[in-house]
Amino acid sequence: MAIFGWLIYEWGAGNETVNSILIARVINHSHGVISIPVTALIGFGFTTVQQLASGFTSLSGFSIFERTAEAAWQRLRGQNDTAPGEWSRLSFVKRGALVFGLGTTAVALVQITATGQTGVRRHAKAVVQSAMLCGAIVGSIGALAASIALLGRHFHALRKPTEWIIRILGNPLFWVGLLLAGVLINAIRRRLRRHSQG
Repeated sequence: MAIFGWLIYEWGAGNETVNSILIARVINHSHGVISIPVTALIGFGFTTVQQLASGFTSLSGFSIFERTAEAAWQRLRGQNDTAPGEWSRLSFVKRGALVFGLGTTAVALVQITATGQTGVRRHAKAVVQSAMLCGAIVGSIGALAASIALLGRHFHALRKPTEWIIRILGNPLFWVGLLLAGVLINAIRRRLRRHSQG
């Protein structure tokens, strides 16, 4: 059940919502230059711990439940004939895109299916590396957002719009709506692709 929970959380709106709300609240409650490193550290720390937990849970579960791994692999691969290769062979950009987009559950799944080997010890390094990379990406985004907020708060004319944007970004409905819009656009693209082929 833990694996299904992590899959729903990471491949659904969970990560985006929780991380965004956390970062927006840190920015909202901290002022001055200190808000930049504080936001970066909290974004990095929270995301890294969360990704380590999901990655190791997934490694354990996918190693035990082969059907779950196969179903998750089919979902990850989607309509593509191929899927990402082993973590160590991916470029830095592809690693970042994979872990930021789908989390360490996807990295664990890719490792198991790409190598054909199961086990937490075998793939622990990839999960740790991917969790740290995801944490660094979220921490960097947090620092950038805090920097923009600091600048916006510094200029009187930008204070109200800055606070308004921070409130919107801290609202979970915004992120769920954005995710649903992405799903809808993807479904329309698939339908148009099928219609043009048939």
